[in-house]
Amino acid sequence: MNVIFPYSLGFNIVLYGLGSKRELLEKFRTTMLQDSIHVVVNGFFPGISVKSILNSITEDVLNHMGTFQSVLDQRDWIINRFKEDSSLELFLLIHNLDSQMLRGDTSQQILGQLSSLDNVYLLASIDHLHAPLMWDHAKQSLYNWLWYETTTYNPYSEETSYENSLLVKQSGSLPLSSLIHVLRSLTPNARGIFRLLIKFQLDNQDSPSYMGLSFQDFYQQCREAFLVNSDLTLRAQLTEFRDHKLIRTKKGTDGVEYLLIPVDSGTLADFLEKEEEEA
Repeated sequence: MNVIFPYSLGFNIVLYGLGSKRELLEKFRTTMLQDSIHVVVNGFFPGISVKSILNSITEDVLNHMGTFQSVLDQRDWIINRFKEDSSLELFLLIHNLDSQMLRGDTSQQILGQLSSLDNVYLLASIDHLHAPLMWDHAKQSLYNWLWYETTTYNPYSEETSYENSLLVKQSGSLPLSSLIHVLRSLTPNARGIFRLLIKFQLDNQDSPSYMGLSFQDFYQQCREAFLVNSDLTLRAQLTEFRDHKLIRTKKGTDGVEYLLIPVDSGTLADFLEKEEEEA
């Protein structure tokens, strides 16, 4: 399907139909967006919220580390940045826009307002039969959808894996069972890379100036542990971690890219202990 052209006409794209559309969106991302700035949102993930989406745009895309008084202030700041700088372009890919975590009126209003910007392009999937009822006329106008029927009949394996077994703590961080579940779906090599990052974070997090582990230092550690043979390999792995919401990346005032695991230290320590028991 030609999904790039409609964006130049001011449309956003929503995929509907029976079956998981996750692979379809992922194929589009890997084949069409490698050279474009993009944010992937797993709407089915229990810890997702419109605030976390705004944080990704603010910090990872716009490199702003400041705080905001409210979600609406943050939304306004993002909108102003994109309006002021027409050279900024962002593709926003949302798996399951109609998920329980995102279907609230405020969330849909904010996402609709972002998608109405000339330089923000939304590609989303929906799965619930009554999903269109989320949008009144005003929201429909903001989204300006072009509808693509994309029945795949693929199982909702990834989407439903979080439904019952994964419950997010009130702090918003992953509980231990969630962390184990996600990491067991990765390769042994990927788990080794993640363990290195956990150990460094636990060893250094008490330092008040700790911002995370710089990419270059992490790359060096991974090479020495024979886990990667090039920085491209590591970056590809970090992208997978980011898609699973396992890590956050931030740029410091020195321009250095820092890696951080957004999980509380107790959970990380418990995870390492469990890994060592099973080794």
